[in-house]
Amino acid sequence: MDNCISEKLLYRLNKGEEQAFEFVFHKYYASLCFFANKFLQDTEAAKDVVQEVFIAFLGKKYNFPNSIALKSFLYTCVQRKALNYLEKMNNRANIQKQIKQSDYQENEYFLYQIETEIFEEIFTAIEELPAECRRIFKMSYIDHLDIQKISQKLNIAESTIKTQRQRAKKFLRERLQNLYPLAVLLFF
Repeated sequence: MDNCISEKLLYRLNKGEEQAFEFVFHKYYASLCFFANKFLQDTEAAKDVVQEVFIAFLGKKYNFPNSIALKSFLYTCVQRKALNYLEKMNNRANIQKQIKQSDYQENEYFLYQIETEIFEEIFTAIEELPAECRRIFKMSYIDHLDIQKISQKLNIAESTIKTQRQRAKKFLRERLQNLYPLAVLLFF
């Protein structure tokens, strides 16, 4: 499911190269924000937490043997930072009351991570759409703009928007068909 980063890029990242860092940031930012938001239930706070993790990560030299170790590091850092944030906000006690068993907490963490990886795959597929199709899809389904508003903003016909949305949905259905069984198990 994961599109692993190359060994060459990992080597450059381990040396602290800024371009390699930027690639990793762009690859994992959205999915890590989604993951952090599962803990925080606050989109802006989740973005702040992920940015803080990446700021701490910037320019440092690491020794990640593979992309799995890198992802594990990032998810663990985000989880810790999110829990620290909750502690500062005096919400940790409330969460501890809700989570009575450590097994439940481990299950939740595991499910959040799987759910996040599914969304990561979806975000990757969306980025593979042709530019105009991707732009209309994002405006429609991520920014929740209706067809008329998109038409006004882009100065294009509503029929063109409808066509581009249909193309995007068809492409994503085909591209993500292997995720359907897993998504059904997790979300329903």
